[in-house]
Amino acid sequence: MVELPVADVSRDPPRGPDLLSRLGVRRFARWRYARLAVQLPILALAAFVVVDGLTGRPLAPRNVATTAVWLHYRGLVVLALLVAGNLFCAACPLMLTRGPARLAKRLWGRELRWPRALRSKALVLALMVAFFYAYEAFSLWSSPWLTAWLAIGYFGAAWAIDTLFPAGTFCRYVCPLGNFNFALASVAPTQIATVDPAVCDDCAHKPCLHGRISDTAAREARWRDARGELRDAIDGPRRAAYVPLSEVVSPNGVGRFPGCETGLFVPQLTSNMDCTLCLNCVRACPYDNVALRLRAPWREVVRDGWRHRGRRWALLMGVMLAWWGLMNAFAMVPAFFATAEAIAGVLGTRAEWLILALLYAGVSAAGLGATLGASWLADRVARGRPTGVWSAFDRWGYVVVVLGVGFWVAHYLFHFLTGALAIVPVFQHFFEYRGFAVDPDWRLAQVVPSRWLFPIGAGAVTLAAALALAVTARVALRDFGVRGIAAMWIMGGFVLLVTVLQVLLLGLPMEMRGTLLGPLSGAP
Repeated sequence: MVELPVADVSRDPPRGPDLLSRLGVRRFARWRYARLAVQLPILALAAFVVVDGLTGRPLAPRNVATTAVWLHYRGLVVLALLVAGNLFCAACPLMLTRGPARLAKRLWGRELRWPRALRSKALVLALMVAFFYAYEAFSLWSSPWLTAWLAIGYFGAAWAIDTLFPAGTFCRYVCPLGNFNFALASVAPTQIATVDPAVCDDCAHKPCLHGRISDTAAREARWRDARGELRDAIDGPRRAAYVPLSEVVSPNGVGRFPGCETGLFVPQLTSNMDCTLCLNCVRACPYDNVALRLRAPWREVVRDGWRHRGRRWALLMGVMLAWWGLMNAFAMVPAFFATAEAIAGVLGTRAEWLILALLYAGVSAAGLGATLGASWLADRVARGRPTGVWSAFDRWGYVVVVLGVGFWVAHYLFHFLTGALAIVPVFQHFFEYRGFAVDPDWRLAQVVPSRWLFPIGAGAVTLAAALALAVTARVALRDFGVRGIAAMWIMGGFVLLVTVLQVLLLGLPMEMRGTLLGPLSGAP
């Protein structure tokens, strides 16, 4: 495979302002209970989801489970990613299962290695398509009961994986929602970076990666190796860096401070892939040398940022999310039902599971084929000779990732803006249903008038298209020089065609899942 001539971005970190140095954020981030403080409110919301989903009124628009999960969570995720990065992984309550997992691991006395065959995004890809398929096949958005059990299953899976395998395995290799966030965070305006790279060059123990242990805890912390033998915490391959408190620049307590559980080393970070923004690195660094810097939204995708974090599997995940986003929206418009009827007529069966599977397979194959074809043609025109299909995909796939981000943002905002205020009467109904003297105000729903929805959605995909065109130009000139202008025309035309398809889809009447509204057209 031809290696792309990309810069060593690990030696060229983002140089934008450090958000941690603003308004006392660094002091809060270094507090050892900072993440717990933001996890507890989300855990409380998860409790409402489970309780109302299992025992509440089974009408989706009036149940906390379906409204909070399928309407508000998704809209707030994309807003957070656009404003500050992967905040929802930072506040993920699933990670609170790691406490019980550590206890179970100590009782069991060993830790398994995650299979080498699964150390890619292949399993996540399979789980993602299973999730999207199940969302449609079982109408998860309309079933509070299934939504509650999905939440319970998620907590159970996180606990089981973190009990059997190293912490961080679930986030990096298993969690579909987390990896969805990783992919969309490719255009987030923030990235973890160093304050001063020279400080990291002189650091021998790499506490941001391995964790840090203080004087009092160093004598007590023990762990079991693969043979079940007790070892000191400052020994072995999973050692925590022992740094005397006298050497800590800004002391933030005693005890053990975990490092990055997904295996990211701050000075070598090239992207947001696998970064949960947990800020363990901030708390573990004894030299206060970790920053959360602003960066250009195209920075990651024009530098092959996923080269060291899954490379082709990660890129394939990002590209397929772009096409599954179209399928997810297509399943809510009248054209979907007409297409399903036509397929049923040809097959002579109305088995929904089969028709839905064929549609997902068709969209996946057509989307990947179109991406590979456009990428190969762009490379072929620029090089003037035959080129490998997958090496071309490695080069141009990021363009499609950007288009996918734009469409997911537009789609989720469409639903969020039509029902964001509904969370107030839904919670009021939660208490009314259980005997409290509360009168829900069901007039609260839309944030903006319906006539604004299409311009907002179309504006989001148009901005993403402009960013994709800029990425196209940067990649073409980076890899081919003047000859890359021909490739720009190929990929630029592809970007415009996909954008037109996205805008047309947003303009169709769409089911208002999770609200009391009927189908709305995005178009005025």
